[in-house]
Amino acid sequence: MRKFIFLFFLISSCGLSKKSSSTGIFKPLPTPLIIENIENNKLSFTYLLLRSQTTIIENNRKNQFNISLRIKKNDKILVSGSLLVPLFKGMFTENEMLFYEKLNKSFYKGDYKYISDILNYNLSLQSIENLILGQPIMFNKRKVSKLSSNSEYILKSYDRKNKITKTYYFNPDKFTLKKQSFESKKGEILIVNYENYKKFESNNIPQFVTITAKNNDKSIKFEMKTKVSRINERISFPFKIPSGYNKINL
Repeated sequence: MRKFIFLFFLISSCGLSKKSSSTGIFKPLPTPLIIENIENNKLSFTYLLLRSQTTIIENNRKNQFNISLRIKKNDKILVSGSLLVPLFKGMFTENEMLFYEKLNKSFYKGDYKYISDILNYNLSLQSIENLILGQPIMFNKRKVSKLSSNSEYILKSYDRKNKITKTYYFNPDKFTLKKQSFESKKGEILIVNYENYKKFESNNIPQFVTITAKNNDKSIKFEMKTKVSRINERISFPFKIPSGYNKINL
């Protein structure tokens, strides 16, 4: 159970309101214009409160949690998980990750090196926030090239330093992110699919997110159905590791 809980804490989900269609007619566009539209589609908010039902699938075993996500843009993310009773709580900040789970009365405190080493990706608070909210992560607009397609806009680049191939798929009408994938030379793969975008105060946010992480012969999948409870209303971020909990090293 600790493994499932911690893996979920590392990767979480997204939102709702007016429905945003993704059935527009495809029009060939030059790469700079595609990038300009992507940039115009960036999210603009201060606070978000999300509720999610999340299923974790590993080796044909399923675990389901009810998740609450509190986000202050570019500042912090608070994750709370429950299954009839509270199970775990975690906080992402700019410099560290903090997490505790009630079942084993344990906690973790550290930087982003652990998750970055696992996936061979240099993750940060910003990239995790983008991953959650349907925004491109590790996206360098000056180093992407367009791939041929008659139904969607596909941009691809190669990170020579980290030896990662990055591919981004965008819907043709709203330029919302349909899929992003990252594959390292070591065979580590991270694929994130976004569906059913809805518009909430000018922000297009996906209502259904699927995250699949593969490493050699192992894989884990997260399926997330989420809705926005609040946006741009100030919310609190209560987090304190209970006394008597034991620190774990990961």
